[in-house]
Amino acid sequence: MQRRNAAVLVLHEKLTNSIILTERSSQLKNHPGEICFPGGLWEEEDETLFATALRELQEELGITADRVKLIKSLAPEQTLTGYLIYPWLASIETIEPYEFSEEVTDILRIPIDSVCNINHYQKIEVERRGFKIISYQFTEETRFVWGATVRIMMQLCESKNKYSLV
Repeated sequence: MQRRNAAVLVLHEKLTNSIILTERSSQLKNHPGEICFPGGLWEEEDETLFATALRELQEELGITADRVKLIKSLAPEQTLTGYLIYPWLASIETIEPYEFSEEVTDILRIPIDSVCNINHYQKIEVERRGFKIISYQFTEETRFVWGATVRIMMQLCESKNKYSLV
């Protein structure tokens, strides 16, 4: 399987002290209906992987790069589908105004305290291509997040106090 580079924006909304996740359209070919960070595949015109994350944020939610402040890069995460995801922790005062693209059907604001509440995480067993692997899921109310997105959320909790995300 060929590895493909992707980038996501782990966006901290200061106004609500929340991270921003999106729900992907159920009409999409890849990862339909999944909850994830804004982001996508690196393209040749992207100068950096951070530029990839910013381009995808604008494509998905209409939020321009000048509204976003980079805090730091987080550790890359490998997915079962062959992506190497480069997460970028950044902040924004508020995501308002934003506008959904055809790729996104909903926005989730998850408070940092909830993201970093260990009781919202469970270990799960997932079977892919005949292999059983251990992963994690995050549940709060009726929302279910798993895989690389959850691993990135767990990284965020390790960084939270260092970067004043309180």
